[in-house]
Amino acid sequence: MTFDQILDRDRLRECLETGTGKGVRVGILDSGVASGLPELNGRVVSNYEVVERRHGKPSISKLEEGKDVIEHGTACAYIIHQHAPDAEMHSIRVIGASHSSTSQKLLAALEFAVEQKWDILNLSLGTESSYEQLARLADQAYYQGMIWIAAKDNKRNKVGYPAGLASVVGVDMDFFEQPSQFRFHAGKVIEVEACGVYVDAPTSNGGWQQFTGTSFACPQVTGIAARLREHFPDLTPFQLKAALASLRENQDSPD
Repeated sequence: MTFDQILDRDRLRECLETGTGKGVRVGILDSGVASGLPELNGRVVSNYEVVERRHGKPSISKLEEGKDVIEHGTACAYIIHQHAPDAEMHSIRVIGASHSSTSQKLLAALEFAVEQKWDILNLSLGTESSYEQLARLADQAYYQGMIWIAAKDNKRNKVGYPAGLASVVGVDMDFFEQPSQFRFHAGKVIEVEACGVYVDAPTSNGGWQQFTGTSFACPQVTGIAARLREHFPDLTPFQLKAALASLRENQDSPD
């Protein structure tokens, strides 16, 4: 792969049209995934949860079956699967029934994910604390070629981390007619805007729900990245940003 190929818009469009995410491993750090849902077609191949300890750092526990008590992670997995049906997904439950987590749990999950050397991480979550530890892990992931895609804070004037890190693809939301559409704004802290308004996804009990938020724009970009990574197995975070800039809907914009 040459850098010129990454900038070739027609070639990139062809990759998106033919890509299914085959051979790409995607980690999902979230509230867990109801991995048995038929809509996911068995593509969630491993499930873990972060267990807090009274003394010492949290540990990672493997689960026989994935569960999701708040439907958040399941929706993200489904969105990724819609874009990249052959991608292999791995879930780490970081968020609990209270819709919250701790920085220590997030750091433990990120450390584990980096050790697994998955290709892409979907991070529809964030924090304002532990900046130095997050930046260190993000740099480690960057240099080993792992792509982090993270949701911006839903509050308009807050960014959050890891979305605000330069080595991470940060994602904000907007309404788009098609889930494959997105905008890219070079030079902004959060460079990508993707479809995160009224997104349909299945729930654990067999129903369906509409979701709105940056959390659900993030996996749209993750799914697109998985299709590109299939064709460019050595695709780096920097090259992904260049590809997204080339493919952006806002071609007539100066950025």
